[in-house]
Amino acid sequence: MEELHKALKDRDLTVSTVHGKGRSLVTARDFYPGDVIINQEPYVCVSTHKRCDGCFRTTNLSKCSRCHVVWYCGTSCQKSEWRLHRLECEALSRLDDRKRKSVTPSIRLMLKLYLRRKLQDEKIIPSTAMDNYKLVEALVAHMSDITEEQLVLYAQMANLVHLILQWPEINIKEIAEIFSKFACNAHTICDSELRPLGTGLYPVVSIINHSCLPNSVLVFEGRIASVRALQQLPKGTEVLISYIETAGSTVTRQKALKEQYLFTCVCPLCSKVF
Repeated sequence: MEELHKALKDRDLTVSTVHGKGRSLVTARDFYPGDVIINQEPYVCVSTHKRCDGCFRTTNLSKCSRCHVVWYCGTSCQKSEWRLHRLECEALSRLDDRKRKSVTPSIRLMLKLYLRRKLQDEKIIPSTAMDNYKLVEALVAHMSDITEEQLVLYAQMANLVHLILQWPEINIKEIAEIFSKFACNAHTICDSELRPLGTGLYPVVSIINHSCLPNSVLVFEGRIASVRALQQLPKGTEVLISYIETAGSTVTRQKALKEQYLFTCVCPLCSKVF
């Protein structure tokens, strides 16, 4: 993680460990309202519904003629995604129609993650301090906190991924654990009107902890996740965003956070005694 610390230092940020929270992103200089704290491209992302897999547009779409699963708005997006989709396409094309219909966005996200790791390992896709599989490995999975029912579901999904990829060395338990990481760490990519466009995994942005009284906000510019300051953040301030809608009652917020992210919030708003 030394490379990550250096990359963040160049962006006037640092990673610290906060008791009860684990890793946290901390400012190394003053930030002011509206300042961009950090931008990150997704390690992997998938579109939801019928959208271009490259830019998430919904116009002039054509299905991939081989796998019949992925949509593109034109040759530009198709070419930009080809190194990764070539492998995904080969895997999806082996499925019969029934199994192909069971390939959900979550399954595709996992396929793309494994395939992107493979391409980075083989130096076909470059790795950087902000874009490498080690950052995914460092994400929390909360495996000890999930229900037996959820474990069974992850195992079933992992078996489908194994069936699609057909890699002898693939580890079912590891896949199930990564599905749990997706649940805790993946972000819904939204447009400016907060309409969902897709799902992405942003391992550095995922270091940022939650507060129901956030000092920063996560927005999306296309597929890029951008964290901006909502208020002045003096040097040494932990960057905090809200993972959920904060307008609800404390009980509602706590329930949503526990069910989705498997933790109990102790931010000032949740700890306030009325």
